Amino acid sequence: MYLRADSAAGVRFLSSVREGRGLKPSARAAGVGKETGYRWLREAFLVLRSQGIGVDGAQARLGYRSALVQGWECDRLVSRGDGRHHLAVPIGVEELFWDRFLAGDSVQTAGRAAGVGRSTAYRWLQRRFVALCEEGTPARVAARQLRVAPARRAAWETNRRRADERTRQRRVSAETRAVRDSVRHAESLMQARAPRSDVAVRDTRYWQLMRSGTTNTAACKILGVNRRTGGRIRARHRQQTAPPVRPQSPPGRYLSLRERLQIADLLRLGLSMRQIATELGRSPSTVKRELDRHRDEQGRYLPQSADHTARLQRRRPRTHKLLANERLRLVVQRKLNRCWSPDEISGWLRQTHPDDLSMRLCPETIYRALLVPGGQGLHKRYCRKLRTGRRIRKSRWLTRSGHGSTVRNMTMIDQRPAEVETKQQAGHWEGDLIVGVGCASAMMTLRERKTQYGIIVNLPDDHTAATVNAAAVAVFATMPAHMKRTLTWDQGVEMARHRELADATGVKIFFAERSSPWQRGANENFNGLARQYFPKGTDLSVHSAVHVATVVHELNTRRRKGLGYRTPHTHFRTETRAASLA
Repeated sequence: MYLRADSAAGVRFLSSVREGRGLKPSARAAGVGKETGYRWLREAFLVLRSQGIGVDGAQARLGYRSALVQGWECDRLVSRGDGRHHLAVPIGVEELFWDRFLAGDSVQTAGRAAGVGRSTAYRWLQRRFVALCEEGTPARVAARQLRVAPARRAAWETNRRRADERTRQRRVSAETRAVRDSVRHAESLMQARAPRSDVAVRDTRYWQLMRSGTTNTAACKILGVNRRTGGRIRARHRQQTAPPVRPQSPPGRYLSLRERLQIADLLRLGLSMRQIATELGRSPSTVKRELDRHRDEQGRYLPQSADHTARLQRRRPRTHKLLANERLRLVVQRKLNRCWSPDEISGWLRQTHPDDLSMRLCPETIYRALLVPGGQGLHKRYCRKLRTGRRIRKSRWLTRSGHGSTVRNMTMIDQRPAEVETKQQAGHWEGDLIVGVGCASAMMTLRERKTQYGIIVNLPDDHTAATVNAAAVAVFATMPAHMKRTLTWDQGVEMARHRELADATGVKIFFAERSSPWQRGANENFNGLARQYFPKGTDLSVHSAVHVATVVHELNTRRRKGLGYRTPHTHFRTETRAASLA
């Protein structure tokens, strides 16, 4: 059977030669002889030359250089160049026939004028009829244009449809055969890479190929032996080939080299990702990720390079990112020195370097480098810059039992308006106290839920209910009415006079459940930020009002993840001015 260069075997052969495997190994892998390979190379060379590519460029495109190219070039120069067979009627004769026929002559008269027989004239007429139908012209219209009788038009239309069906069946059969042979092609490429085995291993491999559905000829080509050797193996063992079956064992977690070779082969044949996945027994997303990861700059998928790269990527342990990238490590160290949290550093890097993946870092990577034993990339001295100041991770402690004094006439958090939870409305605050050494000094902290704006008021002398009320009244007095709607506090005794505070400020006060800090999560987060500047176990009364105001400004101008890595100060100022502009 005459194999064309655009067949599956031809595509495999030319691709293999282009990849530098040589003519004979490529012909063996494609399942053809070397003479067929020479013919395909000559046809591909002539096509490239017809496109205006030079001799050297054509050889570079093919990946094949030989003295035979000079002969191919000579054949191209002396050929007719019109693409017609040497026994075909000259093109001028056919043009004369059509000039007479379209002028109104009958088929016989136009044929006699052109000097051709009646059968040749009708063959030209049928070819023109088929061409018009393939262009989309209805058969009746094409027959009317060519003055063809209805009976002849029906016969030609039937023959055309039968020819189209035969062409379609041949194409489907060729595609099915090409896909089935992809396994053999991948096996032959792998066999070419492996050293020649002994007789026992060869016989075992032969029977594996036969039971997988490979023919005797194909199996012998893969093993590099004559097909008579396969016949002697079967006669010696007196066994018959089992029917072809697909392997039912599930594939491994990672793609193998054989699967990657098969992906490249099926991709060259024009199969979709889903069709390739079906042949491999893999998920389509697995094939897509493989192609996305391992295509080169020209969009080519090279299976050998892809397998090598994948093995390097799976190698463990991998180099720590902070050790491998000195520029990234210096940036993280500078931000930690400014008491930035790992999450804030990660978000800032994502916004500052949106297109540079080497400057991306997960917050957990920073935490593990600092707090996990054996962590690499950051010195342990940066642990003091974290909010907790710990050098190791500490699990959550159990809630202590018992409680002290209680606050009377509390309105609990379950009665708080629903719009407070959505954070769509400004003016809803959460408050608490942070205390110094021996509970002798304290600071009042307030945080707005929507804008995440925080306020710290130092209470150097005491933190009784009257002192806390006076500090809160002074803070809320400077705010517009729409920015003081509700205040959520814990059940600390500093809120014993909460009704007086509500009457003085117009703020509705609600209380969280005991031992439920997550109900006031915004304020607890702000307390953690403040503790970086006012650590536990220290005297808080020594801090001046100017220093406290500086800390508040620095915290409110730090970018927040919940705000899209923008600053609370900007949001709070926008919300404060909203009512005045309205």
